[in-house]
Amino acid sequence: MCKRTHLFLRTLAAVVVSALASRSLFSAEPAQFPITARGALGDGTTVNTKTIQTTIDQCAAAGGGTVVIPEGNFLTGALFLKPNVNLQFSQGAVLLGSKNIDDFPVRKNQRFEGHFRDLVAALLNVEKCDHFRLTGPGTIDGNGAAYWSKPSPNGLPRLCVVRDSNDVAISGVHFLNSPIWNLHLYNCKNSLVENCRFEIPENTKGPSTDGTDIDSSQDITVKGCYYSVDDDCICLKGNRYDGLNQEPPSLPVQNIHISDSTFVRGMGALTLGTEATIIRDVEMDHCLVRGKMPILRIKLRPDTAGQDYANVHVHDITADGRGPILSLEPSHGTKVSQSALRKITHVVVENITGSVGSFGKFAGGPTVIVSDIALSHINVKAASPAPLNADQVTDLKLDNVVVNDEPVSATQPTTRP
Repeated sequence: MCKRTHLFLRTLAAVVVSALASRSLFSAEPAQFPITARGALGDGTTVNTKTIQTTIDQCAAAGGGTVVIPEGNFLTGALFLKPNVNLQFSQGAVLLGSKNIDDFPVRKNQRFEGHFRDLVAALLNVEKCDHFRLTGPGTIDGNGAAYWSKPSPNGLPRLCVVRDSNDVAISGVHFLNSPIWNLHLYNCKNSLVENCRFEIPENTKGPSTDGTDIDSSQDITVKGCYYSVDDDCICLKGNRYDGLNQEPPSLPVQNIHISDSTFVRGMGALTLGTEATIIRDVEMDHCLVRGKMPILRIKLRPDTAGQDYANVHVHDITADGRGPILSLEPSHGTKVSQSALRKITHVVVENITGSVGSFGKFAGGPTVIVSDIALSHINVKAASPAPLNADQVTDLKLDNVVVNDEPVSATQPTTRP
């Protein structure tokens, strides 16, 4: 073999080895950081806040990876995730919220109910963490019963708050016994919530235990989830203008898709408002709605100017409950006089079957413009056969709408002067 050929083969081998090493490097699984390797105890009584937070910090310092919650009941206070750090719950893993409110420090500039305020931290706090992953099949248990009858001047801890983050995925996690809102997404984009359960025990009162609050966020998908809570199941939110500081201004809630989910208990399967300004392009389809909740609930505040909800499409829904199909509440959450002009336009509800309590109310008013509402291919059994109250709705269309085997009409719409 000549020297030139030998040199060529050596060079080729080096290139191949380098390429394989590079391929191995970039395809390697992210580093895992089990919290038990750093001393966390899953006995349900040891407070592990410092140990788990140290694990998160070490994971971030190492360049990122996945913090693993193994099987066990790990009691903790507020935890703060870092960029490039994911959180994985093993089968049988429970992250158990402390019953001591002091384990959730008060933080400034926290988003809640349409404005910013001093508020206790959530159990899981995720801020500016693009590409964050929170995966099951374990449980986040907030010990809600310890808080539901004990209001706090600085609020109660939510189970998980994700804010100012893109490309977030929350998958297969059981959210249980939250003291207040379960999952709050604020100013997030291109994110997914899938195959999660949001629950409080039956026959318990857990005020404001919203399932999933989507706040000033865009391009959010919720699919395959289960809701049994004591407030709205999925709620779209934004700013509220009642004299409070509204900086930064709220971005629209836009491009929201909800599908293949089950709603068993709550005050609304899909709710828009109370505090929101612009909501656009919302679709809910192929879901089962049970219990006494409305399928579509719209809440407005008369002190919030600029509320404008448009392009809402609810279709292919099976109902097996006692709630109305539609509910519009023009003065929710406040007793001030109706003054601000609000608009609900371009709403389509179609392909609804099963049993409901009533058709409901979707009426306009002097300061509430409701227009371009289309209801079609609805065939339900209703406990109350009263027609839809659609007073002062303009451009209302009903096509093949049947209740208790009888074609249904709306109360005669009133033309707006």
